[in-house]
Amino acid sequence: MNKTHVQASLTLDAALLMAKAAIDKGNELGIKINVVVVDSAGHRLVSLREPGAPMPSMDYAEKKAYTAVHFKRSTDKWAEALEGQAVLANGLAQHEKVALFGGGLPAWVDSVVVGAVGVSGGKVAEDIACAEAALMILSDGDS
Repeated sequence: MNKTHVQASLTLDAALLMAKAAIDKGNELGIKINVVVVDSAGHRLVSLREPGAPMPSMDYAEKKAYTAVHFKRSTDKWAEALEGQAVLANGLAQHEKVALFGGGLPAWVDSVVVGAVGVSGGKVAEDIACAEAALMILSDGDS
């Protein structure tokens, strides 16, 4: 029986590059965003706020990243998954660290979730686009 395991996780350097890529995409879209990148355990590695981004959105960015890493799914998939399951949807929505709307994406490397990114401040589609830009960093070069 194994008594420990090794868990792959994002490096700080990768998290910084991801956060910057999300901010850059927000600038390209003309929006002010907050971005949070978490490690594989859901702990914040990086949080960036574009000056002028709504302050409450920082909390949502972190919740989106936390939700994405722990459930290993994009946060925009929850509406469909919870359709017709009001009790479950209500229970999850009451969890203080969970966000059930788009803008949180898990970061996969070699079929393993190594972290996640959460973006908030724009419309849901814009938040998702910024998060996707962050994940592109992982496919550019070495992991």
